[in-house]
Amino acid sequence: MEQQKISELVSGAHIRSFFLVDSATAKSRKSGDPYLFFTFKDKSGKISGNYWNPGRSDFDAFGTGDIVFVEAVVETYNEKLMLNIGKVRPVQPSDGVSVRDLVKSSPKEGSAMYSEIIGYINKYVTNEDMKILTVSVYEAYKNELIVYPAAISFHHAEIGGLLHHTIGVIRGAFFIAQAYPFLNRDLLLCGAALHDIGKIHEYSLNDTGLIKEVTVDGNLVTHIIRGAMIVEEFGKRLGTDPEIIRLLSHMILSHHGVPEFGSSVVPKFPEAFILHEMDDIDAKLFEMEEALSNTAVGEMSERQRAFDDVRLYRSPLFKINEEMV
Repeated sequence: MEQQKISELVSGAHIRSFFLVDSATAKSRKSGDPYLFFTFKDKSGKISGNYWNPGRSDFDAFGTGDIVFVEAVVETYNEKLMLNIGKVRPVQPSDGVSVRDLVKSSPKEGSAMYSEIIGYINKYVTNEDMKILTVSVYEAYKNELIVYPAAISFHHAEIGGLLHHTIGVIRGAFFIAQAYPFLNRDLLLCGAALHDIGKIHEYSLNDTGLIKEVTVDGNLVTHIIRGAMIVEEFGKRLGTDPEIIRLLSHMILSHHGVPEFGSSVVPKFPEAFILHEMDDIDAKLFEMEEALSNTAVGEMSERQRAFDDVRLYRSPLFKINEEMV
């Protein structure tokens, strides 16, 4: 069966295709009758749809990251394409669908991104304690790092997304250190490399390589605290200078900026502040590029939740989806 890309769907089309479930939510009509509201995605984008007549078993049959077969009509509602779903079912072995064709992956292969990060640390970090600590953590978790997404549905929710995001933060931190010589470049690079290391404990993956769910550790400890614990554990084992452990731990614990967004403490020295800002900038730029990649040149995007429902403009001067180098 020919796979139909979400980005190429047009109003009025009758489709029979495979998608990833981004979300499946039970809702009720004005009459009180229940229905399922889906958001589907593939490599090209996302689309929502209503399944008006689900069976009783359907309400527990679908979860984030599941592959499903969908029969639907593409309709326009409030100037937005949606699916009026006639049939939806989980993928079956006999379908012969290639799951990887539906799964968004980082534009650069995981091992290559891993090597780039290690290259930054080995080439530019002069403090041996900091370098050994960071490389040791990476070597211990290499298998997880090269494949893990960075999130369930927000920024870098893709195979290899964790390192894709980390590279963006490292590159930004590197150039900021050049602009402001008083900053400690070693701290910036190592803090950037380690800031999300706890995510490999926060999430479990499904068969597609995307995130299945938040783990018990993720719920009870969070990736921020777990990341600081990993740094302390490795640092004590390696005999790292306690001041380095303290500084890197603070950078991890404060990289979301404020407790409202999960930080244990606000950034209290310049490098911690820069890490927080670069983490936020990289995540938001990813979301902007994703939105604009699904927007025609010269047009406004759909409203973006990450930017307070603002619609973004795609200028012909912008470079969108440039190959990652």
